Amino acid sequence: MSLLAKRSIIKEDKSNIITLGAIAKEMKKKDPSIINATIGMLYDEEGKLFTFKSVDKALSLLSADEKYAYASTPGSADFHEALKRWIFREYYDEFMANTYVGVMATPGGSGALSNTFTNYLNEGDKVLLPSFMWGNYKQFAYENHADFETYELFNKEGSFNLDDVKAKMNKIKSSQGRVMLVVNDPCQNPTGYTMTDNEWTSLIDIINEVSNDGTPVILIHDMAYIDYDYRGFESTRNNMRLYQKLNKSAMVVMAFSGSKTLALYGVRIGAQIAVSTCKENIDDFNRANKFSSRAKWSNTTNLGMNLVAKIILDKDMREEFERELEISRNTLVTRANTFLSACKEANLVTIPFNCGFFVTIPCKNPEEVYKKLVEKKIHIIPMGNVLRVTLSAISIKDCAYLPKIIKECME
Repeated sequence: MSLLAKRSIIKEDKSNIITLGAIAKEMKKKDPSIINATIGMLYDEEGKLFTFKSVDKALSLLSADEKYAYASTPGSADFHEALKRWIFREYYDEFMANTYVGVMATPGGSGALSNTFTNYLNEGDKVLLPSFMWGNYKQFAYENHADFETYELFNKEGSFNLDDVKAKMNKIKSSQGRVMLVVNDPCQNPTGYTMTDNEWTSLIDIINEVSNDGTPVILIHDMAYIDYDYRGFESTRNNMRLYQKLNKSAMVVMAFSGSKTLALYGVRIGAQIAVSTCKENIDDFNRANKFSSRAKWSNTTNLGMNLVAKIILDKDMREEFERELEISRNTLVTRANTFLSACKEANLVTIPFNCGFFVTIPCKNPEEVYKKLVEKKIHIIPMGNVLRVTLSAISIKDCAYLPKIIKECME
């Protein structure tokens, strides 16, 4: 008889990303010629972890208390203010005037997602997830005594499938009386797809239609890669203005990842950022999520919060960071363009891609192809019926080389 509780007996982390990534990392230590396109971190052209000089500078300016002392559970006022100014940017005053905003510090974007699943799903409820997704969403659901259903991410034209989203939202509404929808945008993981302005407008219209009769609708906007959109800050922030049109029974919770934006992967700093046109919704958000944060991790990293606050609230440091961020973003764009051009030459089909850390390739036998690639010293991630290639982890030279080899292994 197992000592585990009943629900924990079947728990097993079946995600192969970390496992295969660790294998690739160890093999590359022994053989530097190995191409490791598995882990979602940004590396420079020499294969070293990309770091921001502005972040290192801010770290050197922090006092011992700012680095190591306990933080408050929700996070400091400066951290909250910094995030609101970073996320809303030129629309900050507009949001402060037209909406209510709540911020909760979390350990990475994962903590933000976990907290939101905890507080907006009843036991047995289904969360609506994209058909191509980061697998951890499913684990967040199970850990919070919930289930999931998927919407088709793409329609026949290769665009965001608004029709299926609407149909699935109404289906879930009918069965459980509330809807939680997860959208990972821009630079969707694992496809790299980015929604258009018109798709965002239509999505907000659908949410308002579904929630117009008072049905609670929670949109989780997983924005982990928001600052790597090739279009820059303006486009992504402009889409957020639509949140001001949400009716009072709908709310958006953004999952911010300092791991990605500031390349602070191991520091584990993130946040839930809730926006609503109803004050009561934000009061409830603050109360419930503070309780959950205290119960799960007590408080998050003071070092991470103070780094974020110092970089964003200091005008000179923020501008220096933004210049570096543009360099990293342009590096990803160059790699993506190189990879896609090589795919075209090799007649290798990819799933619709716009920008970001990853590209996915449809594949009938991904596990077999993975093994063949390993023999050729290439490590990628087999996922369901696709292969995921991490552009952020490989050089431009590798991007030009890989598609032909992947195509050969698939044949």
